[in-house]
Amino acid sequence: MSEQPQTIFLYKTLFRYHPETKPGAPELSVGTLQYTLPGLLSTMMVLCLGTGIFTIMQVMLGNALPLIARNYGANNQLIALLGTTIPYVFNMIITPIVSFRSDRTRTKIGRRMPYLLFAAPFMALALVGIGWIKPICRQLGNSLIWYSDSFDLWILGGLIVFYNIFYLIIGSIIYYLFPDVIPERYIGRFMALLQLSGSLVGFLFSRYLLKFVENYQEALFTSLAVLFAAGMFWMIFTVHEGNYPKVAPNMKAPSFIGNIMIFVRECYSIPFYYCFFLSMALSEVSMITRGMFNLLYAKEQLHITVEDFGIISSWFGLAGVVLSFPLGVLVDKLGSLKVYGLGLILVILTNLFGFFLVRDYTTFYVVMIALGIVYAIQMTSSLPVFVDILPKEFYGQFSAANALFRALFMTIGSYCGGLLFDLVKDYQYIFAWDFLFTVLSFLCFVKLYRDWQKRGGRHGYVAPVMADRIHRRKFPESL
Repeated sequence: MSEQPQTIFLYKTLFRYHPETKPGAPELSVGTLQYTLPGLLSTMMVLCLGTGIFTIMQVMLGNALPLIARNYGANNQLIALLGTTIPYVFNMIITPIVSFRSDRTRTKIGRRMPYLLFAAPFMALALVGIGWIKPICRQLGNSLIWYSDSFDLWILGGLIVFYNIFYLIIGSIIYYLFPDVIPERYIGRFMALLQLSGSLVGFLFSRYLLKFVENYQEALFTSLAVLFAAGMFWMIFTVHEGNYPKVAPNMKAPSFIGNIMIFVRECYSIPFYYCFFLSMALSEVSMITRGMFNLLYAKEQLHITVEDFGIISSWFGLAGVVLSFPLGVLVDKLGSLKVYGLGLILVILTNLFGFFLVRDYTTFYVVMIALGIVYAIQMTSSLPVFVDILPKEFYGQFSAANALFRALFMTIGSYCGGLLFDLVKDYQYIFAWDFLFTVLSFLCFVKLYRDWQKRGGRHGYVAPVMADRIHRRKFPESL
Protein backbone atom coordinates (compact mmCIF):
# COMPACT_ATOMS: atom_id res chain seq x y z
CA MET A 1 0.00 0.00 0.00
CA SER A 2 1.42 3.38 -0.98
CA GLU A 3 1.92 5.97 1.73
CA GLN A 4 -0.45 8.91 1.91
CA PRO A 5 1.25 12.18 0.95
CA GLN A 6 2.33 14.19 3.95
CA THR A 7 0.44 17.44 4.56
CA ILE A 8 2.70 20.48 4.39
CA PHE A 9 1.69 23.43 6.56
CA LEU A 10 2.66 26.98 5.63
CA TYR A 11 3.89 28.22 8.97
CA LYS A 12 3.91 32.01 9.36
CA THR A 13 5.95 33.66 12.08
CA LEU A 14 5.76 37.42 11.51
CA PHE A 15 6.55 38.32 7.91
CA ARG A 16 7.86 34.95 6.75
CA TYR A 17 6.18 31.72 5.65
CA HIS A 18 8.07 28.45 5.82
CA PRO A 19 6.97 24.81 5.37
CA GLU A 20 6.33 22.52 8.35
CA THR A 21 4.89 19.01 8.48
CA LYS A 22 3.29 19.20 11.93
CA PRO A 23 0.48 21.61 12.83
CA GLY A 24 0.86 23.89 15.82
CA ALA A 25 -1.88 25.37 17.99
CA PRO A 26 -5.26 24.39 16.46
CA GLU A 27 -6.81 27.78 17.28
CA LEU A 28 -4.09 29.45 15.17
CA SER A 29 -4.56 27.27 12.10
CA VAL A 30 -6.91 27.21 9.15
CA GLY A 31 -6.58 24.53 6.49
CA THR A 32 -2.84 24.10 5.88
CA LEU A 33 -2.00 27.56 7.18
CA GLN A 34 -0.41 27.61 10.61
CA TYR A 35 0.31 30.88 12.40
CA THR A 36 2.16 32.13 15.36
CA LEU A 37 0.21 34.90 17.10
CA PRO A 38 2.42 37.66 15.59
CA GLY A 39 2.05 36.00 12.18
CA LEU A 40 -1.75 35.99 12.48
CA LEU A 41 -1.80 39.62 13.59
CA SER A 42 0.42 40.71 10.70
CA THR A 43 -1.83 38.84 8.22
CA MET A 44 -4.89 40.52 9.70
CA MET A 45 -3.28 43.95 9.41
CA VAL A 46 -2.29 43.46 5.76
CA LEU A 47 -5.80 42.27 4.88
CA CYS A 48 -7.35 45.20 6.74
CA LEU A 49 -5.12 47.70 4.98
CA GLY A 50 -5.77 46.26 1.51
CA THR A 51 -9.51 46.02 2.11
CA GLY A 52 -9.54 49.47 3.69
CA ILE A 53 -8.08 50.98 0.53
CA PHE A 54 -10.73 49.10 -1.47
CA THR A 55 -13.34 50.64 0.84
CA ILE A 56 -12.09 54.14 -0.01
CA MET A 57 -13.05 53.48 -3.63
CA GLN A 58 -16.55 52.44 -2.57
CA VAL A 59 -17.00 55.50 -0.37
CA MET A 60 -15.60 57.87 -2.98
CA LEU A 61 -17.66 56.66 -5.91
CA GLY A 62 -20.79 56.22 -3.79
CA ASN A 63 -20.63 59.88 -2.75
CA ALA A 64 -19.27 61.33 -5.98
CA LEU A 65 -21.48 59.56 -8.52
CA PRO A 66 -24.76 61.37 -7.61
CA LEU A 67 -22.95 64.72 -7.82
CA ILE A 68 -21.23 63.90 -11.12
CA ALA A 69 -24.42 62.52 -12.68
CA ARG A 70 -26.45 65.51 -11.44
CA ASN A 71 -23.98 67.85 -13.14
CA TYR A 72 -24.86 66.15 -16.42
CA GLY A 73 -28.61 66.58 -15.85
CA ALA A 74 -29.47 63.13 -14.45
CA ASN A 75 -32.64 62.79 -12.37
CA ASN A 76 -33.05 60.47 -9.35
CA GLN A 77 -34.23 57.59 -11.52
CA LEU A 78 -31.19 57.82 -13.80
CA ILE A 79 -28.83 58.16 -10.83
CA ALA A 80 -30.33 54.96 -9.40
CA LEU A 81 -30.03 53.27 -12.80
CA LEU A 82 -26.35 54.16 -13.24
CA GLY A 83 -25.29 53.76 -9.63
CA THR A 84 -27.19 50.66 -8.56
CA THR A 85 -29.57 49.01 -11.04
CA ILE A 86 -27.08 48.39 -13.85
CA PRO A 87 -24.28 47.28 -11.49
CA TYR A 88 -26.59 44.76 -9.84
CA VAL A 89 -27.69 43.39 -13.19
CA PHE A 90 -24.00 42.70 -13.85
CA ASN A 91 -23.75 41.32 -10.31
CA MET A 92 -26.29 38.63 -11.18
CA ILE A 93 -24.09 37.54 -14.09
CA ILE A 94 -20.53 38.01 -12.86
CA THR A 95 -20.60 37.07 -9.17
CA PRO A 96 -22.02 33.52 -9.52
CA ILE A 97 -19.54 32.71 -12.30
CA VAL A 98 -16.38 33.92 -10.55
CA SER A 99 -17.50 32.57 -7.18
CA PHE A 100 -18.31 29.11 -8.53
CA ARG A 101 -15.05 28.98 -10.47
CA SER A 102 -12.88 30.33 -7.63
CA ASP A 103 -13.99 27.52 -5.29
CA ARG A 104 -12.64 25.12 -7.90
CA THR A 105 -9.53 27.08 -8.96
CA ARG A 106 -6.11 25.72 -7.99
CA THR A 107 -2.99 27.76 -8.78
CA LYS A 108 0.39 28.39 -7.19
CA ILE A 109 -0.90 31.60 -5.62
CA GLY A 110 -4.20 30.11 -4.42
CA ARG A 111 -7.82 29.99 -5.51
CA ARG A 112 -8.79 33.61 -4.72
CA MET A 113 -5.67 35.65 -5.50
CA PRO A 114 -5.65 35.11 -9.31
CA TYR A 115 -9.01 36.87 -9.62
CA LEU A 116 -7.87 39.83 -7.50
CA LEU A 117 -4.65 40.08 -9.49
CA PHE A 118 -6.55 40.12 -12.78
CA ALA A 119 -9.21 42.67 -11.83
CA ALA A 120 -7.25 45.25 -9.77
CA PRO A 121 -5.48 47.10 -12.64
CA PHE A 122 -8.66 47.36 -14.71
CA MET A 123 -10.63 48.73 -11.76
CA ALA A 124 -7.92 51.33 -11.14
CA LEU A 125 -7.99 52.30 -14.82
CA ALA A 126 -11.78 52.71 -14.72
CA LEU A 127 -11.50 54.99 -11.68
CA VAL A 128 -9.05 57.21 -13.51
CA GLY A 129 -11.45 57.36 -16.48
CA ILE A 130 -14.39 58.42 -14.28
CA GLY A 131 -12.23 61.04 -12.62
CA TRP A 132 -11.29 62.51 -15.99
CA ILE A 133 -14.82 62.40 -17.45
CA LYS A 134 -14.98 66.17 -18.00
CA PRO A 135 -11.74 66.42 -20.06
CA ILE A 136 -12.66 63.24 -21.96
CA CYS A 137 -16.07 64.60 -22.97
CA ARG A 138 -14.59 68.02 -23.78
CA GLN A 139 -11.92 66.46 -25.99
CA LEU A 140 -14.49 64.32 -27.80
CA GLY A 141 -16.68 67.37 -28.31
CA ASN A 142 -13.78 69.29 -29.85
CA SER A 143 -12.67 66.38 -32.05
CA LEU A 144 -15.97 64.97 -33.34
CA ILE A 145 -18.34 67.21 -35.30
CA TRP A 146 -21.35 64.96 -34.65
CA TYR A 147 -20.72 64.78 -30.88
CA SER A 148 -23.35 66.47 -28.69
CA ASP A 149 -23.68 67.10 -24.96
CA SER A 150 -26.29 64.33 -24.71
CA PHE A 151 -23.49 61.80 -25.27
CA ASP A 152 -21.75 62.82 -22.02
CA LEU A 153 -24.06 60.68 -19.90
CA TRP A 154 -23.48 57.72 -22.24
CA ILE A 155 -19.71 58.08 -21.78
CA LEU A 156 -20.13 58.31 -18.01
CA GLY A 157 -22.45 55.29 -18.02
CA GLY A 158 -19.97 53.26 -20.08
CA LEU A 159 -17.13 54.04 -17.66
CA ILE A 160 -19.32 53.10 -14.69
CA VAL A 161 -20.21 49.77 -16.33
CA PHE A 162 -16.51 49.10 -17.05
CA TYR A 163 -15.66 49.95 -13.43
CA ASN A 164 -18.40 47.73 -12.00
CA ILE A 165 -17.39 44.64 -13.98
CA PHE A 166 -14.03 44.53 -12.19
CA TYR A 167 -15.31 45.97 -8.93
CA LEU A 168 -17.72 43.03 -8.68
CA ILE A 169 -14.93 40.51 -9.20
CA ILE A 170 -12.86 42.03 -6.41
CA GLY A 171 -15.85 42.79 -4.18
CA SER A 172 -16.91 39.15 -4.28
CA ILE A 173 -13.59 37.35 -4.09
CA ILE A 174 -11.90 39.47 -1.43
CA TYR A 175 -14.52 38.48 1.15
CA TYR A 176 -14.17 34.78 0.28
CA LEU A 177 -10.47 35.07 1.03
CA PHE A 178 -11.01 35.85 4.71
CA PRO A 179 -12.42 32.45 5.85
CA ASP A 180 -9.65 30.76 3.83
CA VAL A 181 -6.81 32.50 5.68
CA ILE A 182 -8.24 33.54 9.09
CA PRO A 183 -8.89 30.89 11.78
CA GLU A 184 -12.58 30.57 12.63
CA ARG A 185 -11.99 31.33 16.31
CA TYR A 186 -10.70 34.80 15.41
CA ILE A 187 -13.09 35.69 12.59
CA GLY A 188 -15.19 37.96 14.81
CA ARG A 189 -12.19 39.92 16.03
CA PHE A 190 -10.81 40.09 12.50
CA MET A 191 -14.13 41.50 11.24
CA ALA A 192 -13.92 44.03 14.04
CA LEU A 193 -10.48 45.13 12.83
CA LEU A 194 -11.79 45.16 9.25
CA GLN A 195 -14.76 47.28 10.29
CA LEU A 196 -12.40 49.55 12.21
CA SER A 197 -10.12 50.04 9.22
CA GLY A 198 -13.07 50.58 6.88
CA SER A 199 -14.65 53.08 9.25
CA LEU A 200 -11.33 54.84 9.73
CA VAL A 201 -10.70 55.31 6.01
CA GLY A 202 -14.32 56.37 5.61
CA PHE A 203 -13.78 58.94 8.35
CA LEU A 204 -10.59 60.26 6.77
CA PHE A 205 -12.10 60.45 3.28
CA SER A 206 -15.33 62.11 4.41
CA ARG A 207 -13.58 64.52 6.76
CA TYR A 208 -10.67 65.61 4.59
CA LEU A 209 -11.18 64.54 0.94
CA LEU A 210 -14.90 64.60 0.09
CA LYS A 211 -14.88 68.40 -0.18
CA PHE A 212 -12.46 68.13 -3.13
CA VAL A 213 -14.77 65.94 -5.24
CA GLU A 214 -16.46 68.85 -7.00
CA ASN A 215 -13.41 70.99 -7.83
CA TYR A 216 -10.45 68.56 -7.88
CA GLN A 217 -12.09 65.47 -9.30
CA GLU A 218 -9.29 64.47 -11.68
CA ALA A 219 -6.47 64.67 -9.16
CA LEU A 220 -8.50 62.98 -6.40
CA PHE A 221 -9.62 60.01 -8.50
CA THR A 222 -6.20 59.49 -10.07
CA SER A 223 -4.25 59.57 -6.80
CA LEU A 224 -6.67 57.23 -5.04
CA ALA A 225 -6.67 54.83 -8.01
CA VAL A 226 -2.87 54.60 -7.79
CA LEU A 227 -3.11 54.06 -4.02
CA PHE A 228 -5.71 51.34 -4.57
CA ALA A 229 -3.60 49.47 -7.13
CA ALA A 230 -0.50 49.63 -4.93
CA GLY A 231 -2.41 48.45 -1.84
CA MET A 232 -4.08 45.55 -3.65
CA PHE A 233 -0.84 44.28 -5.19
CA TRP A 234 0.88 44.50 -1.80
CA MET A 235 -1.89 42.46 -0.19
CA ILE A 236 -1.94 39.88 -3.01
CA PHE A 237 1.80 39.21 -2.84
CA THR A 238 2.07 39.39 0.96
CA VAL A 239 -0.80 37.17 2.13
CA HIS A 240 -0.52 33.48 1.23
CA GLU A 241 -3.35 31.03 0.81
CA GLY A 242 -2.89 27.49 2.03
CA ASN A 243 -2.86 24.29 0.00
CA TYR A 244 -6.33 23.13 -0.99
CA PRO A 245 -7.41 19.54 -1.76
CA LYS A 246 -7.49 18.67 -5.43
CA VAL A 247 -10.82 19.22 -7.12
CA ALA A 248 -12.61 15.89 -7.45
CA PRO A 249 -13.47 14.96 -11.05
CA ASN A 250 -17.18 14.77 -10.20
CA MET A 251 -17.07 18.42 -9.03
CA LYS A 252 -15.92 19.64 -12.42
CA ALA A 253 -18.85 20.59 -14.61
CA PRO A 254 -18.55 19.43 -18.22
CA SER A 255 -19.66 22.75 -19.71
CA PHE A 256 -20.75 26.30 -18.97
CA ILE A 257 -24.38 25.17 -18.88
CA GLY A 258 -23.33 22.32 -16.61
CA ASN A 259 -21.78 24.81 -14.21
CA ILE A 260 -25.03 26.76 -14.07
CA MET A 261 -27.08 23.63 -13.45
CA ILE A 262 -24.81 22.47 -10.63
CA PHE A 263 -24.79 25.95 -9.09
CA VAL A 264 -28.58 26.27 -9.12
CA ARG A 265 -29.22 22.72 -7.95
CA GLU A 266 -26.75 22.76 -5.09
CA CYS A 267 -27.47 26.26 -3.76
CA TYR A 268 -31.21 26.67 -4.25
CA SER A 269 -32.55 23.19 -3.54
CA ILE A 270 -32.22 23.51 0.27
CA PRO A 271 -35.15 25.44 1.83
CA PHE A 272 -33.15 26.29 4.97
CA TYR A 273 -31.06 28.89 3.16
CA TYR A 274 -33.96 30.89 1.76
CA CYS A 275 -34.55 32.84 4.97
CA PHE A 276 -30.84 33.65 5.05
CA PHE A 277 -30.88 34.85 1.43
CA LEU A 278 -34.05 36.88 1.99
CA SER A 279 -32.87 38.50 5.22
CA MET A 280 -29.56 39.58 3.72
CA ALA A 281 -31.16 40.83 0.49
CA LEU A 282 -33.83 42.86 2.27
CA SER A 283 -31.22 44.33 4.61
CA GLU A 284 -29.20 45.52 1.61
CA VAL A 285 -32.30 46.97 -0.05
CA SER A 286 -33.09 48.87 3.15
CA MET A 287 -29.89 50.91 2.81
CA ILE A 288 -30.05 51.52 -0.92
CA THR A 289 -31.84 54.88 -0.98
CA ARG A 290 -29.59 56.24 1.76
CA GLY A 291 -26.55 55.27 -0.28
CA MET A 292 -27.94 56.90 -3.43
CA PHE A 293 -29.56 60.05 -2.08
CA ASN A 294 -28.20 60.88 1.38
CA LEU A 295 -25.83 63.55 0.06
CA LEU A 296 -28.54 65.03 -2.16
CA TYR A 297 -30.91 64.96 0.84
CA ALA A 298 -28.44 66.94 2.92
CA LYS A 299 -27.49 69.37 0.16
CA GLU A 300 -30.80 70.04 -1.58
CA GLN A 301 -33.37 69.57 1.18
CA LEU A 302 -31.57 70.39 4.43
CA HIS A 303 -29.23 72.96 2.78
CA ILE A 304 -26.07 71.40 4.23
CA THR A 305 -22.89 72.01 2.24
CA VAL A 306 -20.85 69.14 0.79
CA GLU A 307 -18.02 69.98 3.19
CA ASP A 308 -20.34 69.92 6.22
CA PHE A 309 -21.86 66.67 4.99
CA GLY A 310 -18.35 65.25 4.82
CA ILE A 311 -17.72 66.26 8.43
CA ILE A 312 -20.98 64.60 9.55
CA SER A 313 -20.16 61.47 7.55
CA SER A 314 -16.71 61.34 9.10
CA TRP A 315 -18.21 61.17 12.59
CA PHE A 316 -20.66 58.58 11.27
CA GLY A 317 -17.63 56.49 10.29
CA LEU A 318 -15.79 57.21 13.52
CA ALA A 319 -18.58 55.50 15.46
CA GLY A 320 -17.57 52.30 13.69
CA VAL A 321 -13.91 52.88 14.55
CA VAL A 322 -14.65 53.20 18.26
CA LEU A 323 -17.10 50.30 18.49
CA SER A 324 -15.66 47.79 16.05
CA PHE A 325 -13.21 45.92 18.28
CA PRO A 326 -15.53 45.65 21.35
CA LEU A 327 -18.22 44.44 18.94
CA GLY A 328 -15.85 41.87 17.47
CA VAL A 329 -15.12 40.48 20.93
CA LEU A 330 -18.88 40.45 21.61
CA VAL A 331 -19.50 38.50 18.38
CA ASP A 332 -16.89 35.89 19.37
CA LYS A 333 -18.41 35.54 22.85
CA LEU A 334 -22.18 35.70 22.20
CA GLY A 335 -22.27 34.45 18.62
CA SER A 336 -22.75 36.37 15.42
CA LEU A 337 -26.47 35.71 14.99
CA LYS A 338 -27.46 37.26 18.32
CA VAL A 339 -25.43 40.39 17.70
CA TYR A 340 -26.69 40.71 14.11
CA GLY A 341 -30.31 40.39 15.25
CA LEU A 342 -29.74 43.12 17.86
CA GLY A 343 -28.32 45.34 15.14
CA LEU A 344 -31.46 44.91 13.00
CA ILE A 345 -33.71 45.91 15.92
CA LEU A 346 -31.67 49.05 16.60
CA VAL A 347 -31.67 50.03 12.91
CA ILE A 348 -35.48 49.79 12.91
CA LEU A 349 -35.82 52.03 15.97
CA THR A 350 -33.29 54.61 14.77
CA ASN A 351 -35.02 55.03 11.41
CA LEU A 352 -38.39 55.38 13.10
CA PHE A 353 -37.08 58.26 15.22
CA GLY A 354 -35.18 59.75 12.27
CA PHE A 355 -38.27 60.00 10.09
CA PHE A 356 -40.07 62.17 12.64
CA LEU A 357 -37.13 64.11 14.12
CA VAL A 358 -34.75 65.09 11.31
CA ARG A 359 -35.52 68.59 10.03
CA ASP A 360 -32.24 70.52 10.05
CA TYR A 361 -28.44 70.31 10.40
CA THR A 362 -28.46 69.47 14.12
CA THR A 363 -31.08 66.71 14.02
CA PHE A 364 -29.50 65.24 10.87
CA TYR A 365 -26.13 65.23 12.66
CA VAL A 366 -27.53 63.43 15.74
CA VAL A 367 -29.43 60.76 13.80
CA MET A 368 -26.49 60.11 11.47
CA ILE A 369 -24.25 59.42 14.48
CA ALA A 370 -26.91 57.07 15.88
CA LEU A 371 -27.10 55.29 12.52
CA GLY A 372 -23.30 55.02 12.50
CA ILE A 373 -23.49 53.16 15.80
CA VAL A 374 -26.27 50.74 14.86
CA TYR A 375 -24.85 50.09 11.39
CA ALA A 376 -21.50 49.28 13.02
CA ILE A 377 -23.22 46.55 15.05
CA GLN A 378 -24.85 45.13 11.93
CA MET A 379 -21.79 45.32 9.70
CA THR A 380 -19.32 43.89 12.22
CA SER A 381 -21.47 40.79 12.75
CA SER A 382 -22.48 40.34 9.09
CA LEU A 383 -19.52 38.32 7.74
CA PRO A 384 -19.38 36.10 10.86
CA VAL A 385 -23.05 35.25 10.19
CA PHE A 386 -22.04 34.11 6.69
CA VAL A 387 -19.23 32.00 8.16
CA ASP A 388 -21.56 30.46 10.76
CA ILE A 389 -24.37 29.65 8.31
CA LEU A 390 -22.80 28.64 5.00
CA PRO A 391 -20.89 25.39 4.21
CA LYS A 392 -17.14 25.95 4.53
CA GLU A 393 -16.10 23.82 1.57
CA PHE A 394 -18.27 25.77 -0.87
CA TYR A 395 -18.31 29.09 0.91
CA GLY A 396 -17.73 31.14 -2.26
CA GLN A 397 -20.42 29.29 -4.18
CA PHE A 398 -23.09 29.79 -1.50
CA SER A 399 -22.00 33.40 -0.97
CA ALA A 400 -22.52 33.90 -4.70
CA ALA A 401 -25.98 32.36 -4.42
CA ASN A 402 -26.74 34.94 -1.76
CA ALA A 403 -25.23 37.69 -3.92
CA LEU A 404 -27.41 36.64 -6.87
CA PHE A 405 -30.50 36.75 -4.69
CA ARG A 406 -29.43 40.13 -3.32
CA ALA A 407 -28.65 41.50 -6.78
CA LEU A 408 -32.14 40.65 -8.01
CA PHE A 409 -33.69 42.51 -5.09
CA MET A 410 -31.27 45.43 -5.42
CA THR A 411 -31.87 45.77 -9.16
CA ILE A 412 -35.61 46.08 -8.65
CA GLY A 413 -35.29 48.06 -5.41
CA SER A 414 -32.87 50.65 -6.77
CA TYR A 415 -35.00 51.38 -9.82
CA CYS A 416 -38.17 51.59 -7.70
CA GLY A 417 -36.35 53.78 -5.19
CA GLY A 418 -35.25 56.23 -7.87
CA LEU A 419 -38.76 56.29 -9.32
CA LEU A 420 -40.32 56.76 -5.88
CA PHE A 421 -38.21 59.78 -4.98
CA ASP A 422 -38.87 61.38 -8.35
CA LEU A 423 -42.58 61.06 -7.56
CA VAL A 424 -42.67 62.06 -3.85
CA LYS A 425 -39.88 64.67 -4.17
CA ASP A 426 -39.11 64.31 -0.47
CA TYR A 427 -35.87 62.64 0.67
CA GLN A 428 -37.27 62.36 4.22
CA TYR A 429 -38.73 59.05 3.10
CA ILE A 430 -35.22 57.56 3.10
CA PHE A 431 -35.90 56.76 6.76
CA ALA A 432 -39.29 55.17 5.97
CA TRP A 433 -37.72 53.04 3.25
CA ASP A 434 -34.96 51.81 5.58
CA PHE A 435 -37.49 51.13 8.35
CA LEU A 436 -39.84 49.07 6.15
CA PHE A 437 -37.24 46.81 4.55
CA THR A 438 -35.31 46.28 7.80
CA VAL A 439 -38.53 45.11 9.47
CA LEU A 440 -39.02 42.59 6.65
CA SER A 441 -35.38 41.52 6.95
CA PHE A 442 -35.78 41.01 10.70
CA LEU A 443 -38.85 38.81 10.27
CA CYS A 444 -36.91 36.53 7.90
CA PHE A 445 -33.96 36.54 10.29
CA VAL A 446 -36.17 35.36 13.20
CA LYS A 447 -37.22 32.35 11.11
CA LEU A 448 -33.58 31.68 10.16
CA TYR A 449 -32.49 31.86 13.81
CA ARG A 450 -35.16 29.39 14.92
CA ASP A 451 -34.25 26.91 12.18
CA TRP A 452 -30.55 27.32 13.01
CA GLN A 453 -31.27 26.52 16.67
CA LYS A 454 -33.21 23.40 15.67
CA ARG A 455 -30.17 22.23 13.66
CA GLY A 456 -27.88 22.43 16.69
CA GLY A 457 -27.28 26.13 17.19
CA ARG A 458 -23.89 27.61 17.93
CA HIS A 459 -22.16 24.45 19.13
CA GLY A 460 -23.88 21.72 17.09
CA TYR A 461 -24.88 23.25 13.76
CA VAL A 462 -23.74 21.59 10.55
CA ALA A 463 -24.48 23.45 7.31
CA PRO A 464 -26.91 21.40 5.19
CA VAL A 465 -25.80 20.27 1.74
CA MET A 466 -27.45 18.17 -0.94
CA ALA A 467 -27.90 14.52 -0.04
CA ASP A 468 -26.66 13.36 -3.43
CA ARG A 469 -23.42 15.29 -2.93
CA ILE A 470 -22.83 13.38 0.28
CA HIS A 471 -23.60 10.16 -1.59
CA ARG A 472 -21.05 11.04 -4.27
CA ARG A 473 -18.39 11.61 -1.64
CA LYS A 474 -19.04 8.30 0.08
CA PHE A 475 -19.51 6.20 -3.04
CA PRO A 476 -17.42 7.72 -5.84
CA GLU A 477 -17.24 4.33 -7.53
CA SER A 478 -20.96 4.52 -8.27
CA LEU A 479 -20.42 7.44 -10.67
